[in-house]
Order: sequence, then structure tokens, then C-alpha cells
Amino acid sequence: MNNLQVVREFFQLSLKQVSEALGWDADELQALEAGAIAKPLTWQALAEYYAEQFHVPAIDEQQVEPIHFRLSVDYLMNVGLTMNDLVAFKWYFENTRAELGNFYVALYEPGTAQITQKFTDLSAVLEQFAGYILLNHAGSMNNFINERDHDHVSEWRLILFKRDHLVVDVTDQLVYFEELVNRTVM
Repeated sequence: MNNLQVVREFFQLSLKQVSEALGWDADELQALEAGAIAKPLTWQALAEYYAEQFHVPAIDEQQVEPIHFRLSVDYLMNVGLTMNDLVAFKWYFENTRAELGNFYVALYEPGTAQITQKFTDLSAVLEQFAGYILLNHAGSMNNFINERDHDHVSEWRLILFKRDHLVVDVTDQLVYFEELVNRTVM
């Protein structure tokens, strides 16, 4: 399954709103959300449209806005998250949900709510994950295996972190999963 419906619902947009904005038939968009095969230009149009949804005004004039807002086709197809995707997510949450904390990629001990590492600096994500978080088109979790640490296995999540007892797990709001335990702590 892809992330088209997930990202549309994240922004609380109807099929009609998105299809009209793209100049498409709503049935065509619905078919794409259900897994119909799309042409490269179709994926590109969707990536550009949804990237614009993440491109919100800065709340602080001192913030340096990313040069390009792009979502990857990999993300939309639910294959993987790229640095571009993470930059867009980070920018969006920092400028719409700042009161909930900073956007992080977090690693958890499998099956627990215990955070072992969190990365807000995307250069650290680049180093740790080679700039790519592997997703699973089937909607199941691909754990992070740290080959530098004796193949230690961790679960990853996209979180907003304010403090130890205020963590909002936004993973399932941004990525399609058949079933995913939400690690929100409040």
C-alpha cells in the first residue's frame, strides 16, 4: 500500500479537493490511493502537490527555510523515507506544532516505549541511516539494524519530543502501516 491516502488524510483533504487541485478525476486519485499503477509524471505531480502542503510559513524569522521542498516518490510509494522527506516533515512540525516539541527520528528498544537514541539533527540521520529509512510497501515495520553495534535491532519512530513524559509519536500519521503500536507518552 502507498502513502497517498495517509498524507491526504494527514492534511484533512478530501479526494475532491486534491483531485480538483491537480486537475484530475476523483476516481483516478482514489484508484491511485488503492494501489493502481501510476506513471512517473503522475508520481511527480503528487510529490510536488503534497510537498507544498508541508511548506508552511516559518514562525520565526531567524529560521533558515530549506531551498527545495520535495517529497520523494519513495515516500509516496511507501518504499522509504529520504532526507528530503524528513526535511519537509521537520519544517512542517517545527512551524505548526512547536509547542509539542522538536521533530526527531527515534530508536526504541523493540516492543517497548524506551527511547535509546533520538536524532533531530538530520546530518546525524544521514550518518546513522545513510539518509534513508527503509519502509515496507506491505505495511509492516522494518526494524533498524545497527551493523556498527553488533547488529543491534531497534524500532524507529518519527516523534515530537518535548521532554521524557511528553512524546508524540507521529509515525502512523505520516506512513502507512497495517498495524503499528503508537509510542506516544503524555
